[in-house]
Amino acid sequence: MEVISGIGFLAPGSTHVRTRAARQIAVVFCHGMPGPVMLIEGDQWTLGEVDGERARWDSAHPWWPEMPEPLFAGSRLATGPHPFRSNVQGPELVPPAVSSEPQLPRQRAAVFDKPAHRLMVGDYLQIHALRHPEWDMRIDEGFHRVEWIGHLTGDALAGALNDPDGARGRLTLASVHGLSGILVLPEVPVSVLIQPNPERRRSDKDEAWHEGPFYELTGVTEPDLTEQQHADAGLRPEPPGSEAALYPSRFSSPAQRALHLDGKTGIRPVAASRLPWPHDLFKCPYGERAKALAATYPDGHGKTARAELFTRLDEQAFAACPYQQADDWRAIAEAVLTFARAEPDSDEQDRLYHATHLSDRDRAWFRSLIGGGHIWWDTGRQNLTNGQHRLCALRAAGVAVIPVYGRHLPDHDETTTRPRRPRTLRHTPGAPWRTSGPPASPPSSSRASSAPT
Repeated sequence: MEVISGIGFLAPGSTHVRTRAARQIAVVFCHGMPGPVMLIEGDQWTLGEVDGERARWDSAHPWWPEMPEPLFAGSRLATGPHPFRSNVQGPELVPPAVSSEPQLPRQRAAVFDKPAHRLMVGDYLQIHALRHPEWDMRIDEGFHRVEWIGHLTGDALAGALNDPDGARGRLTLASVHGLSGILVLPEVPVSVLIQPNPERRRSDKDEAWHEGPFYELTGVTEPDLTEQQHADAGLRPEPPGSEAALYPSRFSSPAQRALHLDGKTGIRPVAASRLPWPHDLFKCPYGERAKALAATYPDGHGKTARAELFTRLDEQAFAACPYQQADDWRAIAEAVLTFARAEPDSDEQDRLYHATHLSDRDRAWFRSLIGGGHIWWDTGRQNLTNGQHRLCALRAAGVAVIPVYGRHLPDHDETTTRPRRPRTLRHTPGAPWRTSGPPASPPSSSRASSAPT
């Protein structure tokens, strides 16, 4: 481990908060990693206990050679714990799991090597080459998605290292999913997955760890992604025919998998009839009435009871609910959908954000629905993630198409009314259950009769 206190190689005019706040940077040289890591400031996660055999094996097979001087300019070799962390102990060594079966190495995903400077965003880079026992390593363990790449050459390189020649002409800096710092790579070959798990790749892309550098260094250049992709096409071999079979799907249906792989997350229009009824009336003034009604239903039909409660509430009841207070829910819904259709961060979207045609109260609801107060529902889910009160208000106002945030297939129309099922449960409180055709019409009221059912 090194501690860099001479941080003159950081970009002096940077507006990057972490770069401006840096006073020193800890650098760790970890077993099995292709380069040192410049850690972000603050506490780091470490194992509290580790397999004793692994600890002994790692100690007997050091990965990094002894260094006569620090690698980075302006740094010193760490000689002990930080004075404020002197009470932190090393991991507890625990006995390995005992198995009566002979352990054989698992099949591992296919890889290929490329020069470090050819790494590109989206590559699954091997950042942990070895772990004892080898047979216990999972299919793609140790490989993680590259989220940012920068290059350091020339005078900038000379200002960052005590021995620039050791970098072989270039440093490649990488932000990698799951890694709390910048991975620093000399110009050496690195290993990359040929064909990453497509489900994992989509999850990692949607839930990025840190898109960009953790620190901004003077003289860093970012490679052109198109050029990187062209070079990669000439280096990446075809995957083995059995590669896809290494990754069994974690989804129970093709529709769920397609939503994960091909879906996008954002606001889109959804027919009110497609959306689930409330699964929990949290903070609802009529929650106790819903519980009493649900008690007359069999287990598992709580939503049906809450849908029935909705049809029993009249205009006066809705007007008394604090979550229903708006001047024009239809105009609010249309403003949200218009905003969502506009090009993100465009002048048009900026103009639409002001929503000058809405009252002050409605403008607040509009901004809630495009911000942190979404009605959140992923296609096919049984429950809303968020927004039950706002959905109830829109339904009560007779809004047939609702602005909904969540995961959906871009080319799938969700504005058509869901067809009725041929047989439905029909219930009159106090009467026995039976199955029949379409349910009876809801009680007549000016609000309930105009709402989708």
